[in-house]
Amino acid sequence: MIKAFIQTTFALALLGSLIPVFAKQSSFVSVVRVKDGDGVVVNKNGKEVEVHLACIDAPEPTQPWGQESTEKLKQLLPPGQKVELRETGKDRYNRTVAELFLNGQSVNLRMVQDGDAVVYPEYLNNCESTKNQYWQAEGYAKIQKSGFWSQENLVMPWDFRRGKRNTQANSHSPAPVTNLPACVSRDCNCNFNDFESYEQAQVVLKAFPGDPFDLDRNNDGEACESLR
Repeated sequence: MIKAFIQTTFALALLGSLIPVFAKQSSFVSVVRVKDGDGVVVNKNGKEVEVHLACIDAPEPTQPWGQESTEKLKQLLPPGQKVELRETGKDRYNRTVAELFLNGQSVNLRMVQDGDAVVYPEYLNNCESTKNQYWQAEGYAKIQKSGFWSQENLVMPWDFRRGKRNTQANSHSPAPVTNLPACVSRDCNCNFNDFESYEQAQVVLKAFPGDPFDLDRNNDGEACESLR
């Protein structure tokens, strides 16, 4: 019961805390169709615009969990659904790159948190102000072995597109761990109220790439040295 409460609280905190402030343009559009787990077509001012979801990468439709990823986005964004489009730029295919918001919550982040997409580190600078939330969301999904992360032999989407079929998960992603303190559902600080030991702080540091809790303030690879 306590574990479930912590998991739910953490999930809600992730979704509620994502408030980008550096998007180039913001507008409200309606969904025309979903192409795959990270691509949609929207109607913007009477014109169909192809949108790639910023900062994430979904498994390809022809790879494991690709169809499930597509179906999840279709559930979130049925045809006619009104969403907020916060543009971050254009990609090399001239598609609009953006974060989509439904009822004030990031659809991109939701896809990562539920394990239906992964963080795309090569393009994470598009979400510079909120990248820590993306790493936290991926860490949560991986710890829970949700969706894409439930597979034994993972192939990251970018590797699959390059023809690789036997690669390991994103090196920036956390290793599966279960010994996490309750503070990961809100905010961890370097004290014995949040951590049982110095060693437990190291587990959290490794579990959440980017150090979103600011546990390694001197950037030496060790968390909460005051707890030694």
